[in-house]
Amino acid sequence: MSTKKEGNQYDKIFKENLESVTLALIEKVLQIQIASYERLPQELQRTLERKPDQLLKITNKQGDTFLLQLEFQLIDEEEMIYRMLEYIGLLWRKYKLPVKQYVIFLSDQEPRMQTKIEKENLMFSFYLVQFSTISYELFLSSDKGDEVVFAVLGNFGNTTPETAASLIVQRLNQTSSNKLERDKHLQQLRVLANLRKLTPFVEIMIESISQYIKEEDDFLFKKGQLKGEEKGRLEGKLEGIEQNKRETILKFLKDGVLTTQQLASYFDVTEEFVEDLRKNLNQ
Repeated sequence: MSTKKEGNQYDKIFKENLESVTLALIEKVLQIQIASYERLPQELQRTLERKPDQLLKITNKQGDTFLLQLEFQLIDEEEMIYRMLEYIGLLWRKYKLPVKQYVIFLSDQEPRMQTKIEKENLMFSFYLVQFSTISYELFLSSDKGDEVVFAVLGNFGNTTPETAASLIVQRLNQTSSNKLERDKHLQQLRVLANLRKLTPFVEIMIESISQYIKEEDDFLFKKGQLKGEEKGRLEGKLEGIEQNKRETILKFLKDGVLTTQQLASYFDVTEEFVEDLRKNLNQ
């Protein structure tokens, strides 16, 4: 796949999930506490035309008002410093407000792009944030699937890629309100996982819960319409779902990475349930 085509895929996902992911990044990662904000037109046109990925007018809780520009960058672009310099000139001229500029770098590679210019009569810099240094738990813990999907780009810490992929898939299943939304998020996850070379893990985890997902959907559609033998059939299916969940939790307990509280939260079970499994594992 060409770099341009890959970039278009990632751009599409960010645009689809923009509202959630932008606010999550601003508050959780950039540590800007928003009191109010306003989305501004992205087109900046004089003799030169530029279109920021995200442009917001923000008033923080300290009462400061400024423009926030976010650029999501997949390629370590050598000319990025000059592009950001062009942006800030256009933004200052149009809005007459201070500007904070952030480049969110999505690749796992260490970025080498220049972020500062110090020349005679010119001093300029922008902030560079590498997504893979952000804890994936910031996004995994969200109640919004649009945010959870970006956990795959974060820092897994001591969690193995296989475990992280499984938790992200499980969380997307929990946070999706319907099958259409869940399928959209799982497809987005497949695309983003390719950036981290995690596609095999993600595919395995999606496959491992595919039966659980089908049974869950069947339950949702048939709930309240069951009769006699159908009720018995459903109970058998639910037992299978619980067994699938039990086996997955046991695997994580063997890894020893996640706490009882985390496992209970991610798999929607009680802490007592997890502790009982832990005791059985140690026997």
